[in-house]
Amino acid sequence: ALADHPLVGHARCRGLLGALELVADKGSKRLFDPALGLPDRVGDAAWRNGIVFRCFGDGVLGFAPILTTTASEYDLLFDRLKRTLDEVLAQPEVRAALEG
Repeated sequence: ALADHPLVGHARCRGLLGALELVADKGSKRLFDPALGLPDRVGDAAWRNGIVFRCFGDGVLGFAPILTTTASEYDLLFDRLKRTLDEVLAQPEVRAALEG
């Protein structure tokens, strides 16, 4: 559902485990410069939006929801995750990294 988001270079899942790889350039799959601190930016925005996940390296978000998660809870997760990515995308430093 979020594969088309400007920050998402790759979305994958196996069973209930999921991951989003955040990239500065979708075409080349260029990662963000570690100096940008993308994991902290995403983590802070996610916390404000009421979601918690694990960030691997400099831009892979990992999800492991509980086995009893309902469809409406998944909808809520994806809504909050989209809001989180949109907030990070709106940050001037992140926008500049996408352009250059």
